[in-house]
Amino acid sequence: MEDDSHVVDGFVFSSVAEAQMAIKEQKNIDIIRQRTPLSDPGAAYALYCKLIERNMFKTSVGFGFMYELRHYLIEDCGYSSDGLPNIATVSRGASDVFADIKLEALEEKLQSSKLSIRRMTIVVVALVAIIVGMFVVAFINPNVGYVNTEKKVLNKYAAWEEDLRHREETVRQKEKELNINVDE
Repeated sequence: MEDDSHVVDGFVFSSVAEAQMAIKEQKNIDIIRQRTPLSDPGAAYALYCKLIERNMFKTSVGFGFMYELRHYLIEDCGYSSDGLPNIATVSRGASDVFADIKLEALEEKLQSSKLSIRRMTIVVVALVAIIVGMFVVAFINPNVGYVNTEKKVLNKYAAWEEDLRHREETVRQKEKELNINVDE
């Protein structure tokens, strides 16, 4: 018994990934059938040539539609088989097809990663510049010495105390001189 998850439009695919690609192609074919008037030979021929040129289909489902469109152009519209472009099938395995898809996804992730790295580099450089600037300001600015503030205040009060003692002694000497002068 076949696995139904690998069957699309009567075709059995070897992997789920390839079956998913065929499902996408089937949806595209349904949209093409809705939007394009295939009863008009000119529109059908233009569609056929455009699909061949863009190499739109990669699975058996898409190739079946292309064969059906080619057969319609030859049998019903009067085109010669020599006048129509041939359908090029790709003899790649499902892993090759999905390798391309994965490669595209990886390239997108790479681009977003490069953008993130560029932004992070700018942020890191800015932060390093700020840190260097802080060190420069710390070494150049004389008012940054808050570490020894207590010693500075104590030294200032000690100087005031010394000055005060000197003045007191001067006052005492003057008093002694005046007391001596007053007593005489």
